[in-house]
Amino acid sequence: MGEAKVVIVEDDPLMAQTTASIIELYGYEPLIFDNALSALEAIPVEKPGLVLLDLNLPGGMNGVDICRQIKGNPEIADTPVIIISGEGHPQAIQEAIEAGVARYLVKPIGMDDLEKAIAEALREQPDS
Repeated sequence: MGEAKVVIVEDDPLMAQTTASIIELYGYEPLIFDNALSALEAIPVEKPGLVLLDLNLPGGMNGVDICRQIKGNPEIADTPVIIISGEGHPQAIQEAIEAGVARYLVKPIGMDDLEKAIAEALREQPDS
């Protein structure tokens, strides 16, 4: 199938580019979106192997909302979702888990931890 596409939804351009560079180092193809709506339009078309979400995004939808939209769409529901956030509150983490995230990572996160979380989430993905 070639390298897995990884959608990155992050409104901070520096963070998005840094994450994309790390993704590329590990052999994945990053696709960057700075808002929920453009990402939700692209995910069914691009069919990424994984979606990385920031929790706090502009435009009225946060990472948990996006995850719920993904998991509620049968066409893309099996796509693993990882939230990367500066918020480590147990309530935020629990809400994300209930929405269906594969992993919830609290910033700052090391490159090796990110790569491990991505590899595990991709491995756990059901075969279609």
